[in-house]
Amino acid sequence: MSPYTVPSNLWQLYEEKVQASGMPTLATPVSNMIVDAVIHPRDLNLLFVAYEGGVILSDLKQRNTVRVYELVLPPGAPGGAGYYASDILLPRRPPVTALAVHPSGHVLAVGHADGSIAFWALEDEDRPLIVRTLDSNEDEDVGALDVDKLEAALPNGHAPENHPNAVAEAREPIFKLAWSGFPNSADIRGGDTVLTVLGGLTSNAPPGLTTFLLPPLNPPASPNPTQEELHPDIRTAIRGSLVPLDSHTYSTAGAVQDFLLVPRANPHFSGTWDPQAVLLLSDSDLDATNTIRIVEAYEFPPPAFGSATMTPAELNPASGGTEGDDPHAALTEELASTLRSMSLSADPRPVRLPMAFWGLAGSAIVRLDKSTYAQLVRQEEGKAGIGEDMALPLKGGKAWVEDTEGQMKLMKFQPRRVMITHDHDLNLRFLDLSAQLLITSVDTPMSTAFPNPLHALTIELGPLIHDPSLRLSSPGSSVNNASPSGSQISLEKSATDAGGPRIDSVYLAAESLECVTVMKNGAVIVHRLDAGDAHSPVESTDEELVSLTRIPVRSHLRFRPFFAVKPGCGQVTACAISDIGFLAVGYATGNLLIIDMRGPRVIFRNASSKKENRHSLIGRQSQREPVVALTWAIGPIASDPTPRIRLIAASASGPASIHAISRTTEGAWTVLSPPASSEASARTVPGGSVVLDAKTGARSTADRQALASVLSGEAAALDPTGTRGRKTASVWVSAGYKSVRCVADLDGERIAKADWGSKAGNVLRVEVVEKNNARALVAFTDHSEALVYSLPFLEHLHTLQLPQSGLSRLSSDSSGDYLTHTYDPATGLVRATHYGTVFGTRRTAPYAAPLTDLAHGRGTVPAQPAPVPLEPQGVIGSVLGYLGRGVTPGAEIDALLAGPDRPEPAVSAYDARGRPPPASRDAQAADTGPSAFQQASASMSTGVGDLYNRLGNALAERGEMLGSLEEQFKSLEEGSKGMVAQAQKLAAQQSAKRWFGF
Repeated sequence: MSPYTVPSNLWQLYEEKVQASGMPTLATPVSNMIVDAVIHPRDLNLLFVAYEGGVILSDLKQRNTVRVYELVLPPGAPGGAGYYASDILLPRRPPVTALAVHPSGHVLAVGHADGSIAFWALEDEDRPLIVRTLDSNEDEDVGALDVDKLEAALPNGHAPENHPNAVAEAREPIFKLAWSGFPNSADIRGGDTVLTVLGGLTSNAPPGLTTFLLPPLNPPASPNPTQEELHPDIRTAIRGSLVPLDSHTYSTAGAVQDFLLVPRANPHFSGTWDPQAVLLLSDSDLDATNTIRIVEAYEFPPPAFGSATMTPAELNPASGGTEGDDPHAALTEELASTLRSMSLSADPRPVRLPMAFWGLAGSAIVRLDKSTYAQLVRQEEGKAGIGEDMALPLKGGKAWVEDTEGQMKLMKFQPRRVMITHDHDLNLRFLDLSAQLLITSVDTPMSTAFPNPLHALTIELGPLIHDPSLRLSSPGSSVNNASPSGSQISLEKSATDAGGPRIDSVYLAAESLECVTVMKNGAVIVHRLDAGDAHSPVESTDEELVSLTRIPVRSHLRFRPFFAVKPGCGQVTACAISDIGFLAVGYATGNLLIIDMRGPRVIFRNASSKKENRHSLIGRQSQREPVVALTWAIGPIASDPTPRIRLIAASASGPASIHAISRTTEGAWTVLSPPASSEASARTVPGGSVVLDAKTGARSTADRQALASVLSGEAAALDPTGTRGRKTASVWVSAGYKSVRCVADLDGERIAKADWGSKAGNVLRVEVVEKNNARALVAFTDHSEALVYSLPFLEHLHTLQLPQSGLSRLSSDSSGDYLTHTYDPATGLVRATHYGTVFGTRRTAPYAAPLTDLAHGRGTVPAQPAPVPLEPQGVIGSVLGYLGRGVTPGAEIDALLAGPDRPEPAVSAYDARGRPPPASRDAQAADTGPSAFQQASASMSTGVGDLYNRLGNALAERGEMLGSLEEQFKSLEEGSKGMVAQAQKLAAQQSAKRWFGF
């Protein structure tokens, strides 16, 4: 901590000095409170200290006060409160709330609690240049008295106590100010500037961040150079530079709490010089409790302020030419400039933020094959930069993974994975979670983030939900709180359900790459990848469906809305999408919809009838059980040996219906009646309904290859032995909260059943994990354990202890990898995301935190900005430095603030290649060093001592090895005693696993 201190009672000393002089003061108990401190942008010796009473300019070297800027509104001046304020006829001093300094250092903007901004000239502390509000007219000064407006507002000459217009004119305080400059002028005093204002809005104004484009501060030469005070002509010119040329508001859904400008390459000027992006922290409009904050980013300055970001050559393209230049070149340049101005959009482009700023509410992991993965991550050529969001311009250093266990060579054999996230702003984002991204070294560092965001796959649901013509935002009934489950990967529920539309779950077809989003109000939205304009807008004849093909999306996004299921049937408790164009939706009311997405059209509905919903004599409503699990499969069942498309619908208490879908001679798909019946485990858990091939153990899914076999009538592809009906074709694994069972051919005999046991805890999710062509059932519990069972006989093989402390919300895939989150209990947002695997014993090192070198590729810091004169170059005025003082260099300020006991800076051992620094070498011997004889004697003595030390260490190691051998022999003896029992147990396990060879 620096020993240098600035007295905190400077304002109190100023008020005491004013009172001693006999002048009246408007002192308040909090006027001495410091609200901000800003260093002069071009003179490090000057420090602006903002108190609630005013601003003091302090000299660090001299330790004295140079200037005091105090805004006192005269009676009748409206200020930011307006003419209907109750104290309009009294002198007032609005408290200071914010401070910013012009890049030239000659003007400062002071924000006040009444929503006004006072602009002061550095050399004039007597009165401000002008006092403005966000909506003031060009030359309006709310710090001065306007008799005509005052008489119109107060015709009787008395200030009203509670005038109705007083509330309408009341403004929020100015919370924060930033004054940005740009390299857009050949004049050393600078060109156009941008003033960014947080606050100052009226009560009925929409929330947002306000920016003003101000003209250059280029006053003319003073008529009287010897005059010490600010000349009126100079004052008028400075005031003219404070009239905005243009304004723009960064609109947000909620109130803006803070903002941060991201400079391009210059850290000076308090980080506001030449910014290229702005970060906004605002309230979420989807949270009724106002506890959720979201971060948004946009390009800065707004494109409408085009001149602010143009260089002098771009502003005057013909200035460097001569009369003999080619006129065609001048015309070409003029046309190019016109096209640039026409291509500018009025709205700033959004800036892509890292994953930490998304405000996640949940995520899921999806395993893909190579061809599907290549199709998903492919970037369309020709669309880069057309409407695409810009990335946050923050990148530096390098990172790589240290292969300490030699596992890096095996990473390329890992399956491809993607991660799907959703947030409270109704956005779905895809990220590449493939292990191949971690194959790095110190010489070939990581080139992308991990996980790597796939921005072209973003799905924005907000425009669909908030479109009143689609009727997707109407609330649905919440009859039952059963959680959805299915064979597809689904996002876990967010922690809070209060306020606004929420995403409940998301399903991705792993082959067709169709994405289904289930909302908590019962709406179901379907998106297709790279659909383009192939699907013309077709309105569905079914009242449950609405077409979305006419809804436009941003040009660079690849997922296109297809259709939606309207809310109204109740809460969705199960959903399943197949790779062959069928979608099934189950509800808490027991309703079931089966949709052929080729239309789309509803081919099956079992809506509740009035008879089913009637009330009994005892007051209970007769209703069907919720559908809690839906699973698609293709093949025969025990009661129907014909291979067909099957949908298994399991209810909460266990009964299940197996619906068969067949194609008519006209080519239309229809659901056969009646459905077959079977029995599932009660209260099916997520992932707890899977169909396996009885011969290979692979998952039996409704994919395109199986559909082609059914349509072509190739029965041999499904039953090559020709013994269908005598041998089991498939095994249905059904897992609930208390037990798991395996059923042959979906509705055949029960093969095995197992209870989880009371000590296992609550099962959160189950997964059929594949490894080396073998399968096992893994059940994840809330005790952070993974129970491993054989298939299909469900014998407990092992219990794995997972490293995560809690698995309240979990998503997994068939390779054994899983995602879990730590949630904030107040906001329901994700604090941390944990990525793990049940095979973690051999994958620890590649997934460890990467090594980072933050100094790699670092740039050079520009020199401290030099002072600029207020008057044009060549005019010798009083400002040589600021306020007639010389400029203090940075090294002198460092010595002043650090004090006499400043430690010497450590010598850097940084290696530009990122490798560990080499060991330090002995310094070269000085002229007064020891003689050669003394060095030889010391070397011999050291060698003899080292020899005895090595012999002693060798004897100690020999004793340790003998002790270790003795312990191993004892362990071998104990192991041989139980060899017979272990062999018997192993034989039983091998016989139980003879189907799959796990």
